[in-house]
Amino acid sequence: MKKLFAILTVMVLPMFVTAQETTDSLFKGKFMNKEFNVQCKLNLYEDVIEVPGLELETCYGFLQGQINGCWMILKVKEIQENTAVVRAVSERGSDAQDLKLKMTDQGLEIQQTEGYIKGIQGKKYVKLPKPLILTKQ
Repeated sequence: MKKLFAILTVMVLPMFVTAQETTDSLFKGKFMNKEFNVQCKLNLYEDVIEVPGLELETCYGFLQGQINGCWMILKVKEIQENTAVVRAVSERGSDAQDLKLKMTDQGLEIQQTEGYIKGIQGKKYVKLPKPLILTKQ
């Protein structure tokens, strides 16, 4: 009986480990929206992302490109199966807002919960679409 239990444990345990690794790597990676020239680097599981050009130690991720400055993810409020709510702060620290992130087959959807993140086209501010879709790189 002990031998049967040991064999079953050895067979079933790898399935749980693989499921955990897949879940823990869902909100990790590099994403890009070429239309609006916006890139995102993300790791919502560890505060280890360095922001290029800023003297910030580390954060959970950032958005930058043709938007109003760089937005850093400093707080992860909630992670569910394929969605997360985070707090993003502009590089100047003068603006902060909650963002809802959703992982899809295409990549990452970013939805502002209130207001919007401004994009820059030419010399004008424009509202980025809700949701802003970024593909995985």
